[in-house]
Amino acid sequence: MSHSHPTASSSNNFQLIINDALNSYKKRTKKDLLSHPLANQLQTCNSPADILAVLHQQVQGLDQSQSAGDRWTRWLDPMVNVLCTLNETLGEGVSLVFSPAKVIFAGVGVLLLAAKDVRKGRDTLVDVFERIEGFFQRLEIYAEVRPTTEMMNTFVQIMVEILSILGIATKEIKEGRLKKYWKRLIGRTDMEDALKRLDKLTQEEARVAVAENLKVTHTVDERVEEVADTVVAIECSSSSKLISTDFRALHIISETQLRENILKWLSPPDPSTNHNIAYDTHHKKTATWFFQGSIFCKWKSKPLLLWIHGKPGSGKSILSSTIIQDIKALCEAGEASMAYFYFDFQNMSKQGLHDLVTSLLTQFSACLSLCCDILSKLYSVHDSRNEQPSDVALIKCLKDMLTLPDQLPIYIIMDTLDESLDTSGIPSARERVLQLLKELVDLRCLNLHICVTSRPKINIQDVIDYVRSIVYSDSEPIMQRWKKEDKDLVIAKLSERVDRMFRWVFCQLEILRHSFPPSVQHILEELPESLDETYECVLREIKKPNQGHAQHLLQCLVVAIWPLCVEELAEILVVNFKDASGIPMLKPSWRWEDQEQALLTSCSSLIAIVDTGHSRVVQFSHFLVKEFLTSTRLTTSSQDISHYHIVLGPAHTILAQACMSILLREDNLIEDSNVERRSPLVEYAAEHWVGHAQCKDVASPIKGVASLFDLDKPYFAAWCQLHDIDSNPNDSVFYEFTLEPKSAANCHRCLHDDNV
Repeated sequence: MSHSHPTASSSNNFQLIINDALNSYKKRTKKDLLSHPLANQLQTCNSPADILAVLHQQVQGLDQSQSAGDRWTRWLDPMVNVLCTLNETLGEGVSLVFSPAKVIFAGVGVLLLAAKDVRKGRDTLVDVFERIEGFFQRLEIYAEVRPTTEMMNTFVQIMVEILSILGIATKEIKEGRLKKYWKRLIGRTDMEDALKRLDKLTQEEARVAVAENLKVTHTVDERVEEVADTVVAIECSSSSKLISTDFRALHIISETQLRENILKWLSPPDPSTNHNIAYDTHHKKTATWFFQGSIFCKWKSKPLLLWIHGKPGSGKSILSSTIIQDIKALCEAGEASMAYFYFDFQNMSKQGLHDLVTSLLTQFSACLSLCCDILSKLYSVHDSRNEQPSDVALIKCLKDMLTLPDQLPIYIIMDTLDESLDTSGIPSARERVLQLLKELVDLRCLNLHICVTSRPKINIQDVIDYVRSIVYSDSEPIMQRWKKEDKDLVIAKLSERVDRMFRWVFCQLEILRHSFPPSVQHILEELPESLDETYECVLREIKKPNQGHAQHLLQCLVVAIWPLCVEELAEILVVNFKDASGIPMLKPSWRWEDQEQALLTSCSSLIAIVDTGHSRVVQFSHFLVKEFLTSTRLTTSSQDISHYHIVLGPAHTILAQACMSILLREDNLIEDSNVERRSPLVEYAAEHWVGHAQCKDVASPIKGVASLFDLDKPYFAAWCQLHDIDSNPNDSVFYEFTLEPKSAANCHRCLHDDNV
């Protein structure tokens, strides 16, 4: 086994790299690191203990608590020991003039010295050390053997980047947290850029390590084969079995780790959440007619494309989930393999071709080892270049899986294709999904069965069974009081009009289930003709005092960046958008004790509350509700409801103003005594107010922004504590607005005064 180890020429290259890093450090901090008094002290050190003594001197006075002292020891001691070990492994003394170790020690020492004189300087230190800690933990492992030239070059590059981070931190630590936030707001991201470079070098380190590990593995394999031959020769069968068992165990561990890496690499959406929600709405006779029919039986036994058309709300997802459950039984019996996908208008990660293909790939690779091998090859090729695969590469991978020889029947089920993203472009996102579908059919695989549901008839008997199950349900307290004649009348009337769609029937039942017997006859006589008319009726039923609240809630549901839970959305009800100050204000005294009831009272059957296991999330009861509210059809309705039409700009404005009303509160400062008093929406507000304020057609400026950035008030500091931009380097926080003179002066002071 041969490896190239660092030579004199490679050491010279290291020295040139470090020289460049030192020059960059000097430009950034205005300090010559090697002539700094601390560097001179470190120059005289002859052991790790001497170096640690110098660095621990800088820690004294930074934080007086014992626990804090232990924390610095936890970070500094391993770093010093591992760098010294690495130098010794290379045959270099700690006092080498340009050793990477000495440069890092000096950079850390200067940073500690700078932090001692700055209030809250330890916060920056914590951030920096937590960012670079992982490298030194890995380096401790690598230093146990003599590194190769390739690996050492990577180490030096990483240490140079760490020196850059130390230099930036040393410069910024005296600027203060406030100046850093202003810099982020105007788009200056030196630290984030350095951290991104460090991440890339870390990935390069991993690739070099994997390559070297493979070399070692091949050598070990050859030696193991020799040992195995010897074992066979002496007929030591028990030892052979033990070796075989160990290798199988190692193979399983390796394969599991590989699958986890691939899953993280592709990050596919999870369709099981949609499946569980759809399947939970079943009753025992759901889709019986379908499974007993010849069409399903033929599709199940022959390689066909089954396309099920239905109007929006006709029950397609319920049917899809039933088909999936039926095929699952085959898979569990080892008689088939299956992958499925639910397109979902409410989830951006479940709307495109890429989302579909990555989900199908990971499902098939989890079922079949040969499929896993195909996906592993794709991963190896692209991960080695630190890049994501193109959709073309992913589709080829999927086709390779589907065309493997001698496979069991393969089933692919795609639900609600009409909810895929219908973007502009040639081809559009939805057209790309349709093109994939055509290509899969054109493969003419003799074992491939594809089922797709989308918009253009739901079976009449299914609707009748559903209506009957609701009307005669023991869980409907009001309907239980109805006479049998009333129940049968409802079943008869709704069954007469099942040509409308399942969603239409569902909405009528939602109205009827809350109606007392005297109202039943009248409601049945006034049934709306269409689903739009049904939603118009629901809007008209909203009480006049609640109309403004309902409008705001629906606007926020349309534009919310993440799904809002009951407590978060209910906060919109306690914002006074018409406060006399001109700035929307939060009124905690307006909160309902039963917040779920508050939302349902305001929005009726237009919304649904879904229990996700850890929270209750509010969403539109059907994607058609959102489509109706944002469509121009609503603008042509009568004046009493046309105002509910939702335009995105004003909707983003409302949510941005609500966020601002929450951020302009003194109880947002992070203190234990204030935690319970904080608004449930405060985390969302801190993280996303800028995102809403940036959207097109939003009223500008957002009222209250000047107060948020007034340095004489506590709001900005509280926002910084709630949402640390430094720990979210991928966040885009640039927001263009016109400051009032005082705020503009504060901005100038923050950016130019070294004491801020």
